[in-house]
Amino acid sequence: MTPEEYTFNQAVALLQQGKVSQGIELLKPLTHNNEFAEKVLQIFFKVAMQQQDTETAIAYCQQLVSIAPTKLDYVLTLVQLSLSCGEFKIAKSALLPLYEANPKQADICFQLGKVERKLYNADAATRYLKQAMQLSEQFKVPALIEIAFMHNEQLHQPDEAVHYLEQAIIHDKNNLQAHFALANIYEQLGHKDKAKQGFQRVLAIDALNAMAQARLADIETFSERDAIDYEQACLTILKRESDDIASADLYYALGKVFNDCKNYQKAWHYYVKANQYNKKYLPKYVRQSVEEITDFTLARNITLQEANSSITPIIICGMFRSGSTLIEQIISSNERIAAGGEIAYLHSSLFNLIGDVKALVKKAKLPEFVNGYIEQLTLRSEGAQYVTDKRPENYLYLDIIKQLYPKAKIIWTERDIKDNSLSAFFQHLGPSLNYAVSLSDTLHHYEQQQRIKSHWQSRFGNNDIFTVNYDQLVCSPEQVLVPLFSFLGLEYNNEARSFHNKSGAVSTASVWQVRKPLYKSSSGRFANYLEYIQSDEESYLDAKKLLNS
Repeated sequence: MTPEEYTFNQAVALLQQGKVSQGIELLKPLTHNNEFAEKVLQIFFKVAMQQQDTETAIAYCQQLVSIAPTKLDYVLTLVQLSLSCGEFKIAKSALLPLYEANPKQADICFQLGKVERKLYNADAATRYLKQAMQLSEQFKVPALIEIAFMHNEQLHQPDEAVHYLEQAIIHDKNNLQAHFALANIYEQLGHKDKAKQGFQRVLAIDALNAMAQARLADIETFSERDAIDYEQACLTILKRESDDIASADLYYALGKVFNDCKNYQKAWHYYVKANQYNKKYLPKYVRQSVEEITDFTLARNITLQEANSSITPIIICGMFRSGSTLIEQIISSNERIAAGGEIAYLHSSLFNLIGDVKALVKKAKLPEFVNGYIEQLTLRSEGAQYVTDKRPENYLYLDIIKQLYPKAKIIWTERDIKDNSLSAFFQHLGPSLNYAVSLSDTLHHYEQQQRIKSHWQSRFGNNDIFTVNYDQLVCSPEQVLVPLFSFLGLEYNNEARSFHNKSGAVSTASVWQVRKPLYKSSSGRFANYLEYIQSDEESYLDAKKLLNS
């Protein structure tokens, strides 16, 4: 036995005994040994995965791919890990050599198509996905679904997406993903009956599908009798459901249906359970980290050149659930304004650089970055002069936006913070909105936003930032909208009376609310739940500061 073999066997024995750090230290020198490097890296990869250290696992997988670039298992593992972390360029770099060596292998073409879609390279994605379809019948339906996602989410062509999903269903009539995606698009387009039928079709194929059952709750307004029937259907699924995310979906849905029929005690019970499940898998809201982001933003003082663009963004920011979608629908009823929705580009490009002002400035000056945002605006403009961007986190980048687009206007939506906190608590939100599972954390996030808002107001003034109060808007729309349109340099033409009939997709939690005329029932909503918050010790302690605000 060679010394290297002895060391390897000794390290493996230590790992089997649970002495991970000792085993790893013994193995490290063998990563430079051609005979043992691959085996050692396999072990390192498995250990990193067991420790849920995805970033390190990706690094080890990259090394394995560099040693054996044609091993499909290594490449596909790297691709899946990279996709799960949003590292799409790593996935593409791993796949391209494999594709060049095997251009007629359908699964490689399919994976490349998925990656190119994630990178917003529509032409390349379509080419690879269609190639996968031609090479293998196995990939026909998955490729059609991927192409549909691209048309809906990136090219903003929902009708094309519907076409591809219908083709997928022709080839596989019981494909759950295709039926669910089709129902989702119909919901975004405001086609209530088609959306309802689509989710019911999913349940006809899979009676215990929690997501489809939950989505039905948003489509209808429930009576007490309907709510009880719906409750029984959800509880049947919950008895067998082991997934925390799916369980949270159903509890949020149950809260919504009992809120509809004004059974606020039962609604609160289910909303609390929903947030308990949501907390299990969301990252913890760390107040210190949020305060540091605020401090970094307030301290920034940078200079950028104006972008060369014929389109001007209208930035709508503020707290989630404060009326931003409603305002977007109203102002984009004007033919000179196109609804851009929540454009992820700025936040996804800049957020990780907030703590490093030099890196942030370097990124913001790159022509690729500037042109990338212009492309996103152009894609949504439909020939309009202005495009809204209502990504909530854009309040962090107003200095960058105003330097790139000096004529940009900022609309800041606000709402009674008690109602706002409650509305966020009632929604199943993702990791970036993890404050929503706690009423006091939502108040803390609001307070940090207000610090930043005051800073921008002192810097840009009232000619560039207009505050829209949701409660004032629904009570006296013209008192808000006439000066708002004047602020935008446009004339108000009674858009408040017609916005709910506006066609086009809406892809936020307010999808059905903004299809209705203005209503006041959400103002003062906190009062409906005050008794139940106060009678629940944990909820009361969480909401104590909010109650006094």
